Amino acid sequence: MSEFNCIFLGREVDRSPELSEYAKSFLNYSAAEWNRGGGDCVFSYIEDGLSLAVLVVLHDGKGRMSVRYDLARARKAYYSIGSKDEMNTIVDVGDDQFVPLGSLVSPLTAWHAVEDFFVKPLEMPGRLHWMNAEEIVWPE
Repeated sequence: MSEFNCIFLGREVDRSPELSEYAKSFLNYSAAEWNRGGGDCVFSYIEDGLSLAVLVVLHDGKGRMSVRYDLARARKAYYSIGSKDEMNTIVDVGDDQFVPLGSLVSPLTAWHAVEDFFVKPLEMPGRLHWMNAEEIVWPE
């Protein structure tokens, strides 16, 4: 049996998330709302009790979001590309959460990733460009 779970802005785990409940937070983005909730959301796709794919969205407090797509079995992580030239510049978006500066995209673009994830969770969301996390130069 497969299911989606969501941990969104510090709320309780939503074990049967409906996309319409989350759209407003992306499409009518408010830094204040995201800051109150901890600034992140995690959408998980689970089959037979195992998390197979995860989509993590972190906001930077300035109107942009970093999106990471993880495939658990393959142990692969990918970051959204907003600016390829800045993918090796690592920034703290709050609470010691470090992301590539170049991974920051608009809330609308991040929302497209969420929509795509809910349609085909085992495929990278197709409306974004991605970079394998192993290709990024992370500080020591």
